[in-house]
Amino acid sequence: MTARGEEEEEREFLAELKARSGQDLAGWMAAITAKGFSDKNETIDWLRTQGFPFARASWLERIHSNGGRPIYLDALPAPVDVAIPEPKLQPVARPVRPIAPPANANEPVAPRAAVAPPPEAADEVVRLEALVAAAKGYRPLYQMLEAMVRQAVPQVVLRARGGLIVFAAPAEFAAVLPTATEIRLGLALGARPHDVNLVPSRLKGAPAGITHMLVLKDARQINAELQSLIAAAQAAVAKAAG
Repeated sequence: MTARGEEEEEREFLAELKARSGQDLAGWMAAITAKGFSDKNETIDWLRTQGFPFARASWLERIHSNGGRPIYLDALPAPVDVAIPEPKLQPVARPVRPIAPPANANEPVAPRAAVAPPPEAADEVVRLEALVAAAKGYRPLYQMLEAMVRQAVPQVVLRARGGLIVFAAPAEFAAVLPTATEIRLGLALGARPHDVNLVPSRLKGAPAGITHMLVLKDARQINAELQSLIAAAQAAVAKAAG
């Protein structure tokens, strides 16, 4: 879905919010704040008990985390009395590269021209975005999964392959098929036994090492156990690659 499409969807959602749920946006923002939830999963779970489907509950949670302001409709004012703490950003240390002096020390150093990313990098971003957009209402769930993978494997690189999003670091250890009805996650877990949740992979076009698959439909599945499986898959392929 394009940004314009998401803006229209948000406009429609907020316009019908009070009629469908009994409270407008300000009312729901105040209600969430009053609950004092410690993380977004608790917020989403509670909103689902109030009758919201997962996608709408996730959308309200994102608005609340955005200071009570709609994600796409910047013109709408923020509701009052919604105190959302701002996240503390940690500075990122970046290596400093020394600049070699010019041949003539009296001549100024010419500024370096900005280097545009290669065309294939831009194309890859477009392909990845198209695959994520296919998740529709499950897009927030995919984004939670991707954030977890990046946390477990900071050096991960995402690639679009056919209809899949492949995760590599640098060996390929996971693949995701986002759909409008579920998120399918394939993992390279070798000879690990399958069970009722961790079934044999059925991801067409996945890397050869992808052996297991999980079907994700709920934010509560993005948990410590899943993070351990992701880390185990990455460790397994890294060991096999030697």
